[in-house]
Amino acid sequence: MLLGVTGNIGAGKSTFCAFLKSFGLPVYSADDIGKELLKKNAPAHGPVVEAFGKQILRPDGEISTKKLADLVFREPEKLKLLTSITHPLILERIAQIGSKHPLAVVEAAVMVEYGWQEHFDKVAVVFAYRGQRILRAARKFGIAEALRRDSLQLPYGEKLKYAHYLICNTDSPLHLKEQAEKLAKELEVL
Repeated sequence: MLLGVTGNIGAGKSTFCAFLKSFGLPVYSADDIGKELLKKNAPAHGPVVEAFGKQILRPDGEISTKKLADLVFREPEKLKLLTSITHPLILERIAQIGSKHPLAVVEAAVMVEYGWQEHFDKVAVVFAYRGQRILRAARKFGIAEALRRDSLQLPYGEKLKYAHYLICNTDSPLHLKEQAEKLAKELEVL
């Protein structure tokens, strides 16, 4: 069984997934898979360099994910081009994960935005109030970037249409951990 975990920026998806991992579930990140696919000699490296030019490369020949992000998150057409290259490869890896484990978790922030929910047996949506999310994300990206990234994501009303589990992260980390433990136990008996 493959569980997809999603939610908007700053909702606590990664923290929730870390708790699931601490309870023994294999946990993967679609972002990490995407970064692995961009490494030199990985399947997406050549096509991405061809599409965006050598200016995205570091001196060692690896793709600078910062330069690439700066390019694609400012121009919707460039983001579309990048996702047309990387998303099929990411979904292929996710399918491999699903076939390798009887139960696995994949964190995918933009799962619903790209229709990936169909590739998961169950979907958990991590919810937090917008103010909480922006404050959390601003610590990592700065307020302007947190707001900009938030504006690119679907509202929770859309994501909840696909949710089998709603994880409420509006309280303490302990409460989030308790929800992770409850879900881990439930999934292990399914």
